[in-house]
Amino acid sequence: MRKTYTILGLIAAVVLAVYYFMPKYYFEEPVFPLPTGATVIAYDDIADGGESAVEFKMGEDALHFSCRLGADTSKAAWCGLLWNLDSASTHLYKNWTFVDTLVFDVEVHGTREVLVKLWTFDPDVTDIKKPRTFRLLMKELPLREGRQRVAIPVEHLYTPEFWYENAKADPELTQRHMEAAARLEIAPGWNQSRGSKFSVTFYSVTARGMSNIAFGIVLGIFLVLTIVAVGRRHKILNDEQKK
Repeated sequence: MRKTYTILGLIAAVVLAVYYFMPKYYFEEPVFPLPTGATVIAYDDIADGGESAVEFKMGEDALHFSCRLGADTSKAAWCGLLWNLDSASTHLYKNWTFVDTLVFDVEVHGTREVLVKLWTFDPDVTDIKKPRTFRLLMKELPLREGRQRVAIPVEHLYTPEFWYENAKADPELTQRHMEAAARLEIAPGWNQSRGSKFSVTFYSVTARGMSNIAFGIVLGIFLVLTIVAVGRRHKILNDEQKK
């Protein structure tokens, strides 16, 4: 029996060593260019009496968005881009459980920051008829003038306190629900000047992560080794009892 355990232990050690030295395999899922089943729109505050001005143009190779927030500070002002990852309303949201980074190839003028917002379906809170009840995960993305490639680690996305108030959600509900990504949004940064135009051109937006295939294979091998070890132990114990 000791010999069997030694052999199983050596196999496990070899498997772990191979997994450690294997090249890491990353997958990429496009957000722009648009994948099948996704749409993107620009929005502003005009319908609510605001004065913000938006320009939006999308081609095969680039998506251009510009905005001038209304200068009248007595009125609220907003604008932005919104990707709907479930445009057919099938409730089959993107599973980004293994996504670890959002990568942007972007050209910027007139701003030093945008807000990146990811809205996920939260079964404890979300009413699909009320978009604001989807869980908000967000992060400030610092930018510089011109074209650049920038990334946000998904673990840096956080749920702001105001979302709990707006959604009337229990603050103790902290699960992120990355298995159900519904919408991605780009909005002006907190300190964006009123009456000053800024523009953002996206050449690509990508959700990137590390494949779990190799990890799954390793877990499967360890499960088989465990079953063999337990089965071997039970066989020996049964043989001893028969004696």
